[in-house]
Amino acid sequence: MRITLCISCLLLAVAARDAQAQPTPAAPAEASAEGKPAPGAAAPRAVVLHVPPLSSDGKDGIELSAMIDAPFAEELSVRWRPLGAVTWQDVAFERAAGDGGWYARLPAVAPPGLEYYLRGRDAFGAEIVHFASAQAPHVVQVAPSLVDRLEDLDRRRLGDRQNQVSFDVMGHNFGNRYGLPDRFFRGELVFTHRLWRVLYHLSFGYGSIWGKTPEASTPAVHNAYLTHGLRYGFGEVRLRFHPSVFVDLRAALGVSHIGFDPALRGVITLGKPWRSSVNIGGELSEDVGHSAWVRLQWDTVPPLLMGASIVRTNLPGVEISSSGLYVAYDVSYVIADRFTVRGQVSYGARDGAANVGGGLGTVVEF
Repeated sequence: MRITLCISCLLLAVAARDAQAQPTPAAPAEASAEGKPAPGAAAPRAVVLHVPPLSSDGKDGIELSAMIDAPFAEELSVRWRPLGAVTWQDVAFERAAGDGGWYARLPAVAPPGLEYYLRGRDAFGAEIVHFASAQAPHVVQVAPSLVDRLEDLDRRRLGDRQNQVSFDVMGHNFGNRYGLPDRFFRGELVFTHRLWRVLYHLSFGYGSIWGKTPEASTPAVHNAYLTHGLRYGFGEVRLRFHPSVFVDLRAALGVSHIGFDPALRGVITLGKPWRSSVNIGGELSEDVGHSAWVRLQWDTVPPLLMGASIVRTNLPGVEISSSGLYVAYDVSYVIADRFTVRGQVSYGARDGAANVGGGLGTVVEF
């Protein structure tokens, strides 16, 4: 009996010793008064999924998107800088109202581009890198669009001068086999504002056409001729559909010797209008007639810009059946940085022997 009691006491002592050796379970961590986890507790972390862009035109900025599983565990932001810069800039991610994603918009930057990385700050203020890093940032190449590159070339070529005013006068004397007058004169004053985009420029102007044409072409009728004319205002647009394809469209409204007269004009240019090119165009007026032409322009003898045209026309509203045809040679010369003069000579006929014509013009850039 005494031996049994001693063994029981020994077992109780071992059990008490083991109970004292077991650690007391820790109480759950409580947040501090500032809302941060208590010391010794692990801060929650977010998982960020992000698909980086590789390139951009940079004009409208760059939008970055991310999916975040615990968006309020960290303050997520993107650190970025233009390529070659030293200082980083921060843009915070914001939640979209509709799809639940998170977005950050970087401002527009110039080529060659920018670099960035994504980082978060946990409740303790520690930085957690989620994509790329300050030592190895992700690079987004910024390449301007074709329209932007063409605009930049035009701005440099013209010294950033967007406006011009031009004034031209020309005329041609077709002559007549019976000595009747058959000629026309034309003048235009045009203001042009360049945009250098797909809508390349806008023009507004005023023009006047005046001329005399035979009422009939017979040996029995002398001094029978008509005086025709048109004074008109117009608006014109030039569209650049390709680096070497331009289309000019004009709508005009004027008052002729008959009454109100609308007119239309269109030209397609293959090549550069300020260099070698081909122009194909036409215009239509109900009261003073229509014209069509093909013009070849070349710049092989700088600083001269020359052109040769074949023009088919019935200006100034011819009554006899045959239309006039003449060829013309023109030349432009830049005599100052902003000032250009141009001249033209023409040769052609309508009903009889060929006669000559010509014109003068000037352009001021500003």
